[in-house]
Amino acid sequence: MYAVRRSSKRSHAPCCDQLSALNSALLAACPLVDTGVAEMRGGLLFILFVLAHQPLVSHAASIHEAAMKGDVAAVAAALDAGADVDESDGKAAPLYLAVRGGHLAVARLLIDRGADVNAAPTALGPALMPALAKRRVDLITLLLDGGANPNAYRNREAALHIAVRSGCLDCVKALVSAGADVNAKTKDGKTSLHLAKFKAQREVADYLLSHGVVLPTPAPISNKLATADVEKGRTAFSRHCAYCHNAKPDEGSNEGPTLWNVVGRDKASVANRRYSEALLAWQGVWTYEDLNKFLLEPMVTTPGVYMEMPGVPDETERTNLIAYLRTLSETPIPLP
Repeated sequence: MYAVRRSSKRSHAPCCDQLSALNSALLAACPLVDTGVAEMRGGLLFILFVLAHQPLVSHAASIHEAAMKGDVAAVAAALDAGADVDESDGKAAPLYLAVRGGHLAVARLLIDRGADVNAAPTALGPALMPALAKRRVDLITLLLDGGANPNAYRNREAALHIAVRSGCLDCVKALVSAGADVNAKTKDGKTSLHLAKFKAQREVADYLLSHGVVLPTPAPISNKLATADVEKGRTAFSRHCAYCHNAKPDEGSNEGPTLWNVVGRDKASVANRRYSEALLAWQGVWTYEDLNKFLLEPMVTTPGVYMEMPGVPDETERTNLIAYLRTLSETPIPLP
């Protein structure tokens, strides 16, 4: 379980109290005898208000600039002068800026002074994200030790997905050791293992496989094919397959290989087609149960495949689709 660090925020109440006291004093010293005196008092109050708030603006500006530059002394001075350790400059807090700049000492100082390691005021996400993008294991470890969420998301992907995309095995190890979910998916269904295999990052893939990756296996459907609805399977083909695959050998080219004669055909065997390493490594012919497994969720059951589609999770629809695929042949394979 990750911890959320909190810091005390500055209050403007003292300034308001001082202005209230000054206003009372001015009212006593300058009774409203004419318009000129009232205007004078209003002008004085405005000047005092601006002066009272000016240090806050200076502190905020200086701490963000110092964090970006990696100036430890300037950051410490700004904090000592009352700057808010978590104040955003409109895009990011000082900790994010320090990490993005690769400034370990400043990042450590800000965390020690109470910076929220999980603050994500904008779509940029928390400070962990630039640390991962820079492949800085020292910064990643500092943030995780300080309570950063190893399962934090930025936009459509989690921290582990970013680490895997970068190919940084040590970054992946740091996140997994801190509790990152190795089975988490991006918003479009990609797992960390799929990303690793898709990019041929064998060491990363092997590490993930040895640290809790689950490859789902659907229940058998062969005994249900005889009663499947082939016409509904045709509809399922149009919905899930027709965009990339043809149903007949003479229907022209398409992105994927034709599915004519797919049942009983050797995997990855259609000429002049480029296949993923994952599919090339899966030897044998396409059996009913192989199709059942593959179509369930290709990127999860067969990580690294080029067919990056959600799959057909509903068993009945998947069974109907496979029954239809069986008919795409002059001599369909016998039913079980």
